[in-house]
Amino acid sequence: MGVFKIESKTALLIIVLTVSLSLYVGYAFTTHSNSSNQTNENFIVGYYINPSATPISDINFNDLKNAGITDVYVLVTNKTYQTVLPETKEKADAAGIRTNAWVYPSFGHVSEVAKMNIGVQLDMETYNMPSYLLQILEMRLASLGETFSITVKPDGWDGNQYYYLLAPLCDYIVPQLYVGEYNAGINSLTNKVKDYNQIYNIYNIIFPGKIVAGLETYQSDKNATVKNATTLQSEIKAVQPYTRGVILFRYGLSNFNGINSS
Repeated sequence: MGVFKIESKTALLIIVLTVSLSLYVGYAFTTHSNSSNQTNENFIVGYYINPSATPISDINFNDLKNAGITDVYVLVTNKTYQTVLPETKEKADAAGIRTNAWVYPSFGHVSEVAKMNIGVQLDMETYNMPSYLLQILEMRLASLGETFSITVKPDGWDGNQYYYLLAPLCDYIVPQLYVGEYNAGINSLTNKVKDYNQIYNIYNIIFPGKIVAGLETYQSDKNATVKNATTLQSEIKAVQPYTRGVILFRYGLSNFNGINSS
């Protein structure tokens, strides 16, 4: 029975990866989706937004646009997505910002979100990533035509997160490179994104621009003091040469005022 289980898991992984690879290649050559547009556009600068903490009605999206924000990732549930996402998209579209639904594995309305022309980001924090591959593939299929991304624990800092298995299944991976949670500094942050860039170089060729860095805008979960703008700029500059973009966690606890080009 043990051998059968191992062989079954291996077979499942092969099937998932084969289907996702074929799907991605075919999709890339036959459609023009939001995700393909993003590949050709400039550096992503995103904000995570929790509407329970900061209502969408309280956010000035023109100010976000002026600060260089290109994308928002709005936390929704099965009960809230139908009200939160249309309001967000209307305001974001008017400002020229892309809207993404930030969801957890229990979310069951990915196809409905995609029909709204809204991207989906799956928050998958686990130490057993292979067991979720089939569900991730199902979400990728359900979101076809829109951007599908996955935010995960930082591989290497927090166990093996199997980025090489995730890469064919999404438009980009967002490692949660929250330095305060891992007692890391700027040098460690820079070295980690360099590692990702080198280790996944084959995926940069086949699937360009796979890593978008998630950065925390406050000190840590144990210390919610907001980082000053200079510290946050330093983290952004550390990852910028090696990534497709950054997503800041989160709006309402942040001193971000734009990326300093100097």
